[in-house]
Amino acid sequence: MANSIQAAPAVLADSVIGSIKYKLPVLAGFSSVFSSSIAGQGKTIQVPLIGTSTATEFGASGYLTQDDATVTKADVTLKHFKVSTRVTPLNIREYGMSFFQNFAVTAANALSQKCLDEVAALIINANFSANTNTGTDLTYAEAVASQKTLDDAGAAQPRALVLNSKYIADLRGDSNIVGANGFGANVIQSGNIGQLAGANVYQFAGLPTNGENLAGFSCGADAIAVASALPLTEIPGWEVANATDPDTGLSVQVIMGQEQSGLYNITATMLFGASVGRSGSLVRLKTA
Repeated sequence: MANSIQAAPAVLADSVIGSIKYKLPVLAGFSSVFSSSIAGQGKTIQVPLIGTSTATEFGASGYLTQDDATVTKADVTLKHFKVSTRVTPLNIREYGMSFFQNFAVTAANALSQKCLDEVAALIINANFSANTNTGTDLTYAEAVASQKTLDDAGAAQPRALVLNSKYIADLRGDSNIVGANGFGANVIQSGNIGQLAGANVYQFAGLPTNGENLAGFSCGADAIAVASALPLTEIPGWEVANATDPDTGLSVQVIMGQEQSGLYNITATMLFGASVGRSGSLVRLKTA
């Protein structure tokens, strides 16, 4: 019993971050700083935005000539998100590792949704005023047109096309995509669109309309800045384990300890925040 409890925080942390990684692929389309350092709620992190630049030929003036590299930054304030459960020692003994595995999946679902909610809250007309009314259905041609708008605005690469479930379904059934040689078959079999019109396509199943008929958005990497870190947790007698995904840099912390009531408290927690980057690098797709 004691050994299983002592091992659980590290095992859980690895399981939670492993699941979160696959639930937040859309973050790859934004400018980011994912830190495994210990920070605190309310801490502001400066995120350098992926921008655009023009290289010049190296000449007699050496490094003194200024090129027009545009590297700006956005300030992201971290919020502290957590998912907790309280169980009896008998529960843990009865269910064993199955309990921990199920908690890890549950926690990953909840934490990833909070991260997505932070991003979604930014996508309002007050922050990003470029809009395209695509109607109740989205076509391949409209996806292409949104990328042309970003091209004209000088939005940075890579590009992302983030859509609600309805718009994703529209593209999966678009005859221009399904009929494309070597491309349509994969969409039919797996449902994965991958990259379309120069943008990586992501499904945001819970994307809110924000009261403005929002159904998706097309953006450059400089449109949104996101950041994450680990909270500082010190509770005497409790165990703390941190896990960082080596590919994305996202981190999560799991703490576990016995309360005075005798119940075990298991908590998965992380710091995350999002902020508007370059407002001209995002096009909101609306149903009306």
